[in-house]
Amino acid sequence: MKKHWHYPSLIVAATALGSGLQAPPALAQEGSGQRAMMLEEVVVTARRREEFLQDVPASLTVFNQRQINEANITNPGDLATYTPNLSVNTRFGGDNTTFAIRGFSQELRTTASVGVYFAEVVALRGANSQQSGDGATPGDLFDLENVQVLKGPTGTLFGRNTTGGAVILTPKRPTDEFEGYAEASMGNYDMLRGQAVLNLPVSDSFKLRFGVDHSERDGYLHNISGIGPEDFADQDYTAWRVSALWEISDSLENYTIVRGAESSNNGWPFSVFACNPTAGLGSFCQADLDRRAEAGDDGFYDIYSFVNKPVNEQDTWQAINTTTWEISDDFLVKNIISYGELETKQRSSIYGTDWRIGPEMLIFQQVGLTSAYPTTDQETFVEELQIQGSGFDDRLTYQAGLYYEKSEPGQDYGAQSPALIICDQDSIVGPNPDDYRCNNIIGVGALQRVPGGAEYTNMAVYGQATFELTDYLSLTGGLRYTDDETKGYANELIFYFPRLAPGQLAPPEAQLAETRTPSSESDEPTWLLGVDFTPSEDLLVYAKYNRGYRQGSVNIGGSSGLDVHGPETVDAYEIGTKFSFQGAVPGTLNTAFFYNDFTDQQVQFGYFKPTGVGTTAIINAGASTIWGAEVEATLQLTDNLILNASYAYLNTEVDKLEFPPFPPNAVASEPTTTTAEGEPLSYAPENSVVVSATYMFPVDAELGDMRLSTTYVWTDEQQAVSKESSIYATLPDYDLWNFNFSWSSIMGSPIDFSAFVTNAMDEEYVTYLTGNWNSGFELGQVGVPRMYGARIRYNFGAD
Repeated sequence: MKKHWHYPSLIVAATALGSGLQAPPALAQEGSGQRAMMLEEVVVTARRREEFLQDVPASLTVFNQRQINEANITNPGDLATYTPNLSVNTRFGGDNTTFAIRGFSQELRTTASVGVYFAEVVALRGANSQQSGDGATPGDLFDLENVQVLKGPTGTLFGRNTTGGAVILTPKRPTDEFEGYAEASMGNYDMLRGQAVLNLPVSDSFKLRFGVDHSERDGYLHNISGIGPEDFADQDYTAWRVSALWEISDSLENYTIVRGAESSNNGWPFSVFACNPTAGLGSFCQADLDRRAEAGDDGFYDIYSFVNKPVNEQDTWQAINTTTWEISDDFLVKNIISYGELETKQRSSIYGTDWRIGPEMLIFQQVGLTSAYPTTDQETFVEELQIQGSGFDDRLTYQAGLYYEKSEPGQDYGAQSPALIICDQDSIVGPNPDDYRCNNIIGVGALQRVPGGAEYTNMAVYGQATFELTDYLSLTGGLRYTDDETKGYANELIFYFPRLAPGQLAPPEAQLAETRTPSSESDEPTWLLGVDFTPSEDLLVYAKYNRGYRQGSVNIGGSSGLDVHGPETVDAYEIGTKFSFQGAVPGTLNTAFFYNDFTDQQVQFGYFKPTGVGTTAIINAGASTIWGAEVEATLQLTDNLILNASYAYLNTEVDKLEFPPFPPNAVASEPTTTTAEGEPLSYAPENSVVVSATYMFPVDAELGDMRLSTTYVWTDEQQAVSKESSIYATLPDYDLWNFNFSWSSIMGSPIDFSAFVTNAMDEEYVTYLTGNWNSGFELGQVGVPRMYGARIRYNFGAD
């Protein structure tokens, strides 16, 4: 393994969380009088084995735990703020974020384009009816070794095949020291957070580690309706983790993690941005905005909820067992087995509209939960067998594996959606439709229930090897064969209510039932070819070509004939450099240039069925070109000042968007799409910048370690939906300023203190848009306002 020196918390994409840097390394004086730095290594596992960060031929961003803490990252979606070319979709709120890398996103009812891994196991699958699962959850981001964001297809090394990349969460393993900490945080919006970790070496060969994380915070979205809670976008979760490491012998170990989390909050209703009075529903929207303005309730963070008992709950648990057998110095076998369950419940006036006919509330868009079934209930089993080895005097390193994943419903789950009707909210939460009381007052509304589920079976065999032809030149090749199958079932029920005079409600007068059992099978070979050139131990130049693949799947909410979609593929090309340098200003400089040819693209579109119910479908209708560059630099400007900077350029364009003929009796209106031919992909800003500076106060070591950091984030304007869908299709650019002060080992004690503020200038910015302008309105979600707080930690045990 070649040595490339750099700071332990510096990252290839320079996440600009300079406050997370470790204590500065000692300086040595060269004979010339110039400074020389001996800088520690960062060890990562982005290629499923431990190696130094600067030796990995890929664009990779790494956050250590200190960076995560001091940036006040408690929600996984916050990672995207500090990682250029990483974004999230928050359509269903902060607990259900899904990641996108370099424009490869997960649409509603598709599988993940970015794999999220915890302790080498892919995230639990979620619902097919809406976005949930497939990502990091509240409570995942504590007691971690690091978080790694790997950009580009990863199929020849990782369990699940994806097109966008991987987000890898590596928890801290039990150690042979008695140690731990207790931590408390307080902040605005009545934020309270507590953490505790205990590492317990039971014997020389058996160690335990326990951790718990609890966080509460009031919401920053103010509910102006007087119905239900006063605020939304709040936080209330508890996560726990138990790890056991058994070193059975010098060559055999067993590592077990059992973890769980519960999250319960009020949800994230949308904000109303503008109305189109010339469109069908524009008059309802404009009357809504006029009432808000007249009452002075039209602030940026004001929302309206007409649901008196909103629910947004998530309950997960997972067990992971990894057995590693080092048969010889050159060969090991690893077996990873996991089982976990995910359940979510959601009831929300998701669009947050105040549409009225007289004094009564007209429901436009509501995600409804009944006592009959949850929103998600999915159980996932994963088994992966790996072999790793080396040969030819360590010139050859290789890995191969077998992967099996089975995910199926624990019970029927799904969504209930009343639309364009007036209903008694308490009546529609029960299991019996005969108890529902609604009024189809404008003659076009209905209530839809779609209980069902999806079963996923994923199998693969894969391998990758690197051979050093010379001391300077290496070749890498990888090959994978993937076989995926998805089976869905849906028992759709649509309830129609009589058209009555205002003030009257009645049970359903008619019912339409349809049972669908869509299924999808896809299989594909994928591969990697790469070459690495290391003219010196401080410089790596690499080039690689990947074929990436994302499976086809089913859509239990779609019409017959529009409930199955095929796989998508990408040909990804990347060249890059990684350079570490010493001297008067030591640091790192890394570049990556990429080009992606994206075909059979899974495109989301919305439409109304002939039954009058709106829904979403996925069709392989697109082909796009994605190219860009990432440049990252880290500089030790002085003994006490470190600068991190990263810039990402992303150019995306939809080259082709061709919809096949729609099945008869499937679509009653012209579909609306999230993208259009000749336009950029959604939520793919062309430019993004992250810069941070960290100043380490030159105080006596006996006083502790004091440092102050400043982080600046700028995100370019980005297209959210197709321009024909909305005159507000392009979201404005925005910038954020974050500050952090930390004082570790105060006066030589085991106590640490830090204070932070994020979005210090209280920037108001939009993160999500619905694209409903042609229907008469535009809605979306807003970014997090200024947050500030302080934390104190007591460390015990090992130094």
